[in-house]
Amino acid sequence: MPAIPAAIPFGALPGAPPLLAAGGAGAIDDYLPVLIMLGFGVVFAVGSLTISWLLGEKGRKLRAKDTPYECGMPIQSHAHERFGVKFYLVAVLFILFDVEIVFMYPWAVSWGHPDPNRGGAPAMGLLLAEVAVFVAILVAGWWYVVKKGVLEWHKED
Repeated sequence: MPAIPAAIPFGALPGAPPLLAAGGAGAIDDYLPVLIMLGFGVVFAVGSLTISWLLGEKGRKLRAKDTPYECGMPIQSHAHERFGVKFYLVAVLFILFDVEIVFMYPWAVSWGHPDPNRGGAPAMGLLLAEVAVFVAILVAGWWYVVKKGVLEWHKED
């Protein structure tokens, strides 16, 4: 059984993080500009709000000023009005199809560059078959949605 070395300092290992490799100052030097920018951002935000509060006009509270402004028109309904189910169905369909399309980006990126570690050019045929099945499932789902009439807002009777 080979002997295990008892004590190798972590910073002496190849690929060790710079915080431990260079006497503890490497990572702090790397993140110092980020910390300075974060400090400037916090000081700017707090300073802007404080100056606005100090210099801003303080007036009386009026009912007309405290009511919500809706494009110059008087408010016609309450804020907690119920929406129809069609709105939610279309929103869920949008999210589903949007997320499904996001899964095609890795395929599109790797399509023109066959990886020899994963089978090279013959694996490109498998990749094409997988995306063809994926698109077929998407088209079948879209056909089902259109057939059910989910996207029709006003049906003509």
